[in-house]
Parts: sequence; structure tokens; C-alpha cells
Amino acid sequence: MDNSDCRPRSSNLMQITREQAKLLESALRIKILNTLSEESRTSKQVADLLNKTPGNIHYHIQKLYDGGLLELVKTHAVGGVTEKYYRAKSTTFKQPDLPQFLFTRDTPMFDISTRLLLSEDQLEQFKHDFIALINKWEAMNTDTNGLEYGVSFQMGRVMDEDPGH
Repeated sequence: MDNSDCRPRSSNLMQITREQAKLLESALRIKILNTLSEESRTSKQVADLLNKTPGNIHYHIQKLYDGGLLELVKTHAVGGVTEKYYRAKSTTFKQPDLPQFLFTRDTPMFDISTRLLLSEDQLEQFKHDFIALINKWEAMNTDTNGLEYGVSFQMGRVMDEDPGH
């Protein structure tokens, strides 16, 4: 077996288009990408891991593949059927614009803002830790009765309000 089949993909920040960003507007598709981030799998294997129907997962995998977010790693003929093994190109994305979620009125929105003094190394560690936290929750095999929540995060260097300081 080719060792490239097992290399992690989640740490690659992938620049995506608006069309690709639209493909990611589904918690199920995010779960599929995370399931395919460490090793290649067939749509049937992904369906089994996520407790979903193979047809449903196959549909979403095809959309992600057609959109350039998955790669076809190998094919394997089994009894006249061709098994296709897919792997996620990434699980972290740089989008052209931050997603604009339409939130329900019945659930209060959680937001927080702060300012941090960080060295370059600390900034990189913060980003790494934040991405790891998001990846943990995206990959979690949650109850199928769970509700979908939008998460958007923005961080940048703050302009000095007092240029003389």
C-alpha cells in the first residue's frame, strides 16, 4: 500500500472559491471531510462510520469530489463492482468571505471578543490550538438528532487607536 494513503491532510490550509464554500454549508459534509482526512475510504465505509445510508453519503461525496475538495486515491474492483477510495484534500479552508449565517431567533447567539498581546510564535500556537478545537468538534460522531450551529471566527492585527503610542 502507498504510504501517501495515510498521511494527514487536516493541517493544509486550502484556499477555496465561493462555489466550494457553498459545498461546505453542511455539517454532514464537514463530517465526511473529517472522516476522510487521515485515511482514504469508500462511501460505504464512511456511511458505516457516520451511521448514515450509503446512498446519502455517496451523493455528498460525489458533490465534494466534483467540487475539488476530495481526491480519488485508488479504485479496487471487487466482484464486478469498482470501489472508489476518497481522501479529503484538507479540513481547514481559507474562504473568499467569512460565511454569513442566518441564525434562528429561538436560540441566543454566543459571541465573544477580546484583545490579546501575542508574539509571532504565540499567534501561531493560538491558531493551531483553535483549529485543533474546531477539528475535534467537527470530527465528533454526534447524535443524529443534534442541531446544526454555524461557527465563524475572525482574527487580525488591531490598528493602534493612538498612533503616538
